Amino acid sequence: MKIFLGSETEKKSYQPFFDARKIVESKLQFVCEENVGLEEDDTYGTEFQDVGIITIVVPQYVKDLGLKERKLIKRKTKEADIRLYIDYERFIRETPENQRLMYVENIIKSIEVLKERSKGDFKGDKLIQDILDALNVTKEDLDNLNRKKTICSKIFDKK
Repeated sequence: MKIFLGSETEKKSYQPFFDARKIVESKLQFVCEENVGLEEDDTYGTEFQDVGIITIVVPQYVKDLGLKERKLIKRKTKEADIRLYIDYERFIRETPENQRLMYVENIIKSIEVLKERSKGDFKGDKLIQDILDALNVTKEDLDNLNRKKTICSKIFDKK
């Protein structure tokens, strides 16, 4: 199975997202590298051969123009195209480390979509754990990132 990582960004999110993506992709070559036969690798099952994970980091007005999330599974060709949002306003205000964690979380959420929609032998839990291990990120790191989001939301909602 091969994963293609892409993005749709705009304005202030472009450079910080590019920086985070460069770090993440360099450590995920075991599922992203071109021309090494990963499409035929069945480490994570045979249900999917080619998976596109496109992270969307754009302001609300772009979403309002019609840029939508997508969760497309093409079973006959063993392909998937998952496009999920990252909170633009939060992303551009976060530290580079938290931006990277937000990106990792988006990748994990995309794989969770594949797990939910799987009707075959997809080994999503193994893929998620291998990705987290390669990036030296724990589920606790992601939980802490979300806990911070909840705390910040409560603070800003009070004003």
